[in-house]
Amino acid sequence: MASRFVPNRQAIATFLRSPETRALIERKTQAVADAASAATKAEGWRGQFRTDVETGDRRVRGAVIGDYSSPYPEVSRRALLRALDAARAVE
Repeated sequence: MASRFVPNRQAIATFLRSPETRALIERKTQAVADAASAATKAEGWRGQFRTDVETGDRRVRGAVIGDYSSPYPEVSRRALLRALDAARAVE
């Protein structure tokens, strides 16, 4: 008979809302915002990206909001795509 794995959903939810998880999300989103800003500045724009991190009922969510100093949205999107690897390097 095969054994069955039953996840502890309450423990998982607690972990996903923990202060440590929030701090990790904040560090990673800030790293992406900083890298995107640097990429945008390299193209001659101001590079004004910002982060938004919130703790919801089920988990912490983080977002990097695009650069509105550029009249060209593709500049912001391209910089964000290039910056995603910056989050991998952050612990």
